[in-house]
Amino acid sequence: MKEAYFSSSKIKQLLEHNKLATFDQLWTLETPWFEEPNYRRNGWSGVVKYALSSKNGDKTRIFIKRQENHNCKTFLHPVKGVPTFQREFINIKNLNNKQIPSLNALYYAERSINGKNQAILITLSLEGYQSLEEFCANDANKNHPQRQAIMSLAGQVTRKMHDAHFRHNCLYPKHLFLKYNKENIDIRVIDLEKLKWLPLYQQIRHNDLSRIIRRGDPMTYDDIKILLSSYYQSGNNNLETSSLAQKLNQLLEEKNNS
Repeated sequence: MKEAYFSSSKIKQLLEHNKLATFDQLWTLETPWFEEPNYRRNGWSGVVKYALSSKNGDKTRIFIKRQENHNCKTFLHPVKGVPTFQREFINIKNLNNKQIPSLNALYYAERSINGKNQAILITLSLEGYQSLEEFCANDANKNHPQRQAIMSLAGQVTRKMHDAHFRHNCLYPKHLFLKYNKENIDIRVIDLEKLKWLPLYQQIRHNDLSRIIRRGDPMTYDDIKILLSSYYQSGNNNLETSSLAQKLNQLLEEKNNS
């Protein structure tokens, strides 16, 4: 097995305190599934939620993701492939390195045993967050005083991701997680298994943004319009008069009039 990744010595000590610092300990942990195992790619992948206890009794809630023979083919591994969690882990680290708000990876390791490829990824639970989909579906938020600011920040975060040459490839409201109070709004991009770095912006922007337009429900027309406007205006160059903006605005109007 390759050497395991720990985000810090503090996290390693916390896992050791909970007797979960080795691959075997994490793999054999018995606790109810948060997401039932998904059987595909000739293997399986599942998620549990767990509360780590510190020496003074504080709780740190985490997601432990485990998979076996759940691989995806890559350019460097076109036949056997690599664990999908490996790709997600790398993508989390890449976004973190570019200061693009996402998940926090606490641990990653993989091994091959008896011909089976196993991988474990631990991320910090986004406690107190909800998806943009959940926020928009709640009728109580219809006239929320921060609704416009939330949509605007969603556009800015998406633009920052794209300006760093990353295309999400599955960008829907359920993959933007938000937490807010009167003073602050935080938005995180999640579900990074399909995220890719691409050299050309035209390969990136339209793909992700058109998904939000076509399948952005329960976001409203005004929600998406604010998100797009913020996206166009943030970054180093204004895109309000670009061909991209014209195409996306037309797509939004067509959906609104359909």
